[in-house]
Amino acid sequence: MPRSGKCLQFYDNLFLVCGTEGLNGHLHKRDLHNEQQLIRLFRDGDSEAATELYGRFYKGLVYFARKIVGHAGEAEDIAQDSMVKLFGKQNDFNNLSDIKSFLYVSVRNACFNYLKARDRHELSHQELRYLTPEGEETADLEMLKSRVLTEIYQEVAALPTQCGEVFRLIFIRKLSTAEAAERLGISPQTVLNQKARAIRLLRYRLSEKGFLTLLLLMKLL
Repeated sequence: MPRSGKCLQFYDNLFLVCGTEGLNGHLHKRDLHNEQQLIRLFRDGDSEAATELYGRFYKGLVYFARKIVGHAGEAEDIAQDSMVKLFGKQNDFNNLSDIKSFLYVSVRNACFNYLKARDRHELSHQELRYLTPEGEETADLEMLKSRVLTEIYQEVAALPTQCGEVFRLIFIRKLSTAEAAERLGISPQTVLNQKARAIRLLRYRLSEKGFLTLLLLMKLL
């Protein structure tokens, strides 16, 4: 979530740009996991659709920005600003791929502008490196990595409840099978079964997103 200091301002901007359609709901069935409907609602100024996009992309944008600027607070501000820019251009996008590209390029450019505006004597060696041609290539690689990680974590969040819990405990929190079983109140064999199911589901779902994503997942597992 955004830092408290800018949280209210951020949502004020969101509702100002997108209106309050999503607060009162729609008479027709809503499916924000359907890309076409999500984009249509977003273009119509629906705040619930805007919030869905925020939830999908914000953390990945912060991760990417922090890799470049090195400060959590500035990274959050840059990510929020990019989302507000998106909400101001809602009619310019017809698919999620274009939205994702716009957000990451906006964050990349904002990060470079932030570094250029600072006194070079205040920058760390790593921050200075991003102001070189080689650093720009590194930033592009970090951008790609952030986008792939975002795809993976979105699919993890969409796993069946117990599968997702087991996956997060084993692969993210690094608990052992026995520790995960005790935490969830299930048998170690159930943990192993759910772990295998989670891996199988993720491999299947991510295989459609491209070889690089699948390769990163295989490395993670």
